[in-house]
Amino acid sequence: MKNQVLNIPDLGEAEDVEVIEICVKVGESVGSEDPIIVLESDKAAMEIPTSVAGKVLAVKVSIGDTVNSGTPFLEIGVDENELNSEPDNFSESEPAKEINELVSEDTSKKSNQNFSAQAPQASQSSSSSIYAGPAVRKLAREFGIDLALVSPSGPKSRVLKEDLHFFVQQKLSGKENQKFQFTQPDIDYSKWGSVEEIKLSKFQKTSLANLHTSWINIPHVTQHDECDFSLLMELRKQLNAKHKLKISPLAFIAKVTSQVLLEFPLLNSSLSKDLGHVVLKNYVNLGIAVDTPEGLIVPNIKNSQDKSITEISAEISNLAEAAKNRKLQIADLKGASFSISSLGAIGGKFFTPIINPPEIGILGISKTFDQVIPHGKGFESRTFLPLSLSYDHRAINGVYAVQFTSQLGEAMNDVKAIEKVFK
Repeated sequence: MKNQVLNIPDLGEAEDVEVIEICVKVGESVGSEDPIIVLESDKAAMEIPTSVAGKVLAVKVSIGDTVNSGTPFLEIGVDENELNSEPDNFSESEPAKEINELVSEDTSKKSNQNFSAQAPQASQSSSSSIYAGPAVRKLAREFGIDLALVSPSGPKSRVLKEDLHFFVQQKLSGKENQKFQFTQPDIDYSKWGSVEEIKLSKFQKTSLANLHTSWINIPHVTQHDECDFSLLMELRKQLNAKHKLKISPLAFIAKVTSQVLLEFPLLNSSLSKDLGHVVLKNYVNLGIAVDTPEGLIVPNIKNSQDKSITEISAEISNLAEAAKNRKLQIADLKGASFSISSLGAIGGKFFTPIINPPEIGILGISKTFDQVIPHGKGFESRTFLPLSLSYDHRAINGVYAVQFTSQLGEAMNDVKAIEKVFK
């Protein structure tokens, strides 16, 4: 047996992530995939497992601590054969590299600007009271950026790496005063009566900023439509009875939507950063909005175009359960190409869902309703599904959007094709 200290793995863009749960005790034996601690970022909670099997010798973090990629969190006794098959450490990232590339890209065009990446100078004012993570502070020191001059966009007015990137870009372009500022009037509402303040969760605060940014940056257009849902509802009833299952209508809608998106690739695409081209995707990673006690979160089903309705139903259930119990993995939240937001179990008829960047569109589903329509020489009652497609008008025009919702309605009534992809 040999002692090994394990570090927090790469957390992507997440920084200063809080430890909210410790799953083991000193002296316990654990497997290579057993969860050790649970971290909560701005977007989700995530389990951090061991990378090797062994005996827990020490847990080096406590509940409430904040950690980053590379932070030591566990000392474990492992078999030397197991140890030799695993890496000793997770390499630390080089945060300066990103901004250095950004600066070098633009300095040739803006060589007369005062800001210089080659000769950083010490900040003239103290930044000790600024809310920023260690990596951000290090990056600011390296490039002589006064954090007090940087507009924060993170939770609790925290300065993020993206804010430093934007600061440099604006300095180089001479447009430092053009960044949009989130504002809300500062009013003492207690002057008119009793009030109560309820603190927003991390999820809610992140959602607030993301939705606001999406609404400001993306020219939203919403196409409202409705499709005859009677045949699909009857087919669902028959298939559930035949296979002794309980598959929700959402799973059927998700599968049909995934297939129709293959015929309308622009709605499954993303615009490039410079808005110079469209990135078409040969996969459909379908986001499903989940309402949790902590706020709305959108995990996604990878390659939903290749999965059956029963497989999609199982993934929806698993992701929803993980979201509500704060057990989602980072991979569950990344890579979505299109999303569905369903209010079908609640009510309403139409709404305007907000696009989740960098996606191009999002489909809103409302509660089905019955309507009497002409049929032959008489009338009959049919069930209709309200559809609300919000799309980025920079990439999608109205004709394309209507063609999509029309094709989606037709596909909902192709019961033979739907039955083939049920299992």
